[in-house]
Amino acid sequence: MKNILLIAFCLLVSTVWAKEEKNKRIQYCTTLEEAMQQAAQKHKPIFFNCYAGWAAPSAWMDSVVLTNPDLVSFIQKHFVSLRIDMPKTQEGRKLAERYKIKFYAHYLILDEKGEIIHRISGGSKAPEFKEKLKLSLNPKTSLAGMNQRYEKGERSAKFLTAYAGVLKTADENKKFQEVADYYLKHIDSTDLYLPRSWEILWNKGKRYNSEWFRFIYNHRNELIKQNGEKVQTFIIQVLFHQIYPYMIFERVYDKDFISEVEQKVRDLNFNSLSWEQLLAMCNILHLRQEKKYGEMLDLWGKIVPNLPNETLKIKYDVTLGRLQDMSEAEKKQAIAYLEGRMKGMGQSLLAKYRHIVTELSDYQGILFETDGLQKALAKARKENKAVFVDCYTSWCGPCKMMSSKVFPDKQAGDFFNPRFISLKIDMEKGEGKELAQKWNISAFPTYLILNPQGEVVYTSRGYIPVEELIKRMNEGLEQWKNNIKTGK
Repeated sequence: MKNILLIAFCLLVSTVWAKEEKNKRIQYCTTLEEAMQQAAQKHKPIFFNCYAGWAAPSAWMDSVVLTNPDLVSFIQKHFVSLRIDMPKTQEGRKLAERYKIKFYAHYLILDEKGEIIHRISGGSKAPEFKEKLKLSLNPKTSLAGMNQRYEKGERSAKFLTAYAGVLKTADENKKFQEVADYYLKHIDSTDLYLPRSWEILWNKGKRYNSEWFRFIYNHRNELIKQNGEKVQTFIIQVLFHQIYPYMIFERVYDKDFISEVEQKVRDLNFNSLSWEQLLAMCNILHLRQEKKYGEMLDLWGKIVPNLPNETLKIKYDVTLGRLQDMSEAEKKQAIAYLEGRMKGMGQSLLAKYRHIVTELSDYQGILFETDGLQKALAKARKENKAVFVDCYTSWCGPCKMMSSKVFPDKQAGDFFNPRFISLKIDMEKGEGKELAQKWNISAFPTYLILNPQGEVVYTSRGYIPVEELIKRMNEGLEQWKNNIKTGK
């Protein structure tokens, strides 16, 4: 009898536990047809989780946000839920086309007929996501409802700012631009400083050269007074994005432009850490260009390790390996900095940093210029040399092998350095995009020999062992010399 009671008790506990676990998870339908049937029966809209396992935001939302107990309870109460792996299933692929889903994470609120009530593109934390879902439950605040209100001619400032926010959440950028432009054109100028206008303002002002960034920058004090520190953060971010491509050699140093941005940063006088870091990066660019590497490294060691983004720190540090013209003392200074950064790193990052240290300490290979094509050509004319150009992309496997195995080889350095001004150009960034079209380059890596006037005199492609590379480039040099003799 005791055993029977014990078994019954265990079964009861197990049932209660299973029910509690079930309540912690969203209960999903697996087909749209099933979800529409349940929606019709329960008189609820459909929460459609358009899932893609390969997309990090989608996977993060599934594992972190959509398991939040409060959010799960809210969704279970107000919606019939549907989850389909969009790329993997036939139904998912058809629905992605039907509902014009281009990015993941992506969520739709549908009615019982499968028509869109609301759209949420991108992920967010649970409280914010819940607020976005709440908008879908009210015809006055849902995407479909607001579309109707706009079409009927509603144009109040309060409505337009709310509508713009919903459109941005839905990734309806074309409609957002239309609504934002109307708002900015017709709104009273004093209302531009109000918090309700900020989302429209910053979305229109993300481009450095736009009139709305100029407005935000010039009226920053009043905007900060009304909207707080997020205005400071926004301005710093826009200015940072002007400096970043120069820091990673994506753009060729432009003293006038960098000085212009630097002056804008100085005039802000925000006295915040991010402000100080941005000002220091402008200074680093000037020092690097002037080859004052010792001063640059002193500043680098104070600024880069304290940046808020680890990926950014690594991208900046990697560029130190390109400064092959540092003195021995400067190389030792750079290596000491890198070794300090290596403490506590994982194996994959350690390998990357060790490679940079090796480049700086033992490098005897090809010395590449860092100032872009025009400076390389000018140097070639002055020294009466040809220009060797490695046309590469960041994703190209053979390109990486050439950079890690062939170009650092002493034989390559001994041959190239006395004969060429050498240059590496990413064909998908900065000046590389235009040059790829000009030179008709579609395969990578491609190697060019240019005469000092910038004309292509020799071309080769693919992974090439060092001895063969020397042989081919020697042929290219002979071809250039013959062209000079024959007047071509």
